[in-house]
Amino acid sequence: MNEWHIGDPVDWGDGWIDAQNWGHGHDDEKEHHKGIEVDLTTRKINEYSKKAWNYYMEFQEEEALHYINLALDLNDRHANNWNRKAIILEGMKRYAESEKCYNKSLELSPQKLVYENKARMLLSWSHQLLEESKELPNGLNKLKEAENKIIKAMNALPGDSEEDINKYLRMRDSINFYIDYENKFQRNHETLKGYDKFELFTITGRKFYRNNITLTSGMPLKLVKEPDNEFDKDAIAVYAKNEKIGYVANKDYTKYELTSSASELQDKIEDIAQGSYLLYLDRYADIQFHIGRIVK
Repeated sequence: MNEWHIGDPVDWGDGWIDAQNWGHGHDDEKEHHKGIEVDLTTRKINEYSKKAWNYYMEFQEEEALHYINLALDLNDRHANNWNRKAIILEGMKRYAESEKCYNKSLELSPQKLVYENKARMLLSWSHQLLEESKELPNGLNKLKEAENKIIKAMNALPGDSEEDINKYLRMRDSINFYIDYENKFQRNHETLKGYDKFELFTITGRKFYRNNITLTSGMPLKLVKEPDNEFDKDAIAVYAKNEKIGYVANKDYTKYELTSSASELQDKIEDIAQGSYLLYLDRYADIQFHIGRIVK
């Protein structure tokens, strides 16, 4: 019976291997194949990442997102690819997802460039929120959110950043301006809601009557019906300091929703009625109204 021991050569016919190193030969082969697989995976990741970036540069964000996801599926600890995904999502205005990707990239490798990228994304996000606030009946929540984003943006900038901090400061100041602006509008809107609709009227046509009269809160006004008016039989002229300053608005697009039209006031007031100037209601281009109230 033939026996072999560690250290003895084993003859396999075509040659021999040292029995002591027999197992290590297989390990080396595995490591070799593993190295090839790792190299192939790395090349695939780089290929997907490059494709993603090329699509992004051609403004094809959906395709870019597809390929960067393929790259991250192969290695989700690749900081640069998380940064690239964040940039792609930012281009798609998917800011919340973009922020998460920037945070992931920074968690893996805190790089100055990525901090600056994140700050620029937050700046863009704050601008979008500001614009969205203008489309809402009350934009204060959106504006507060925008304020939060611009503060986060400034905090994200590293101390040695070459980014122009002034554009962030200007955005912060702009948001604060619109917060004050929105607060004023909402206060005035609430004031109007405290009156009966038939107490209020909108003054229109101010630009057609040139005078030096500056309307101030509480200023006495006089309302005079003009049944012979060739354009509108329900016309009611508005005077201040004995000068005509306009008319009571009689169309939906010329009056504010919480006030009465000239036609609605025909049976509510005398031919000559007293009024007073209440306030100027201002909110972007759609809401710019001089509001008066009838004094009984």
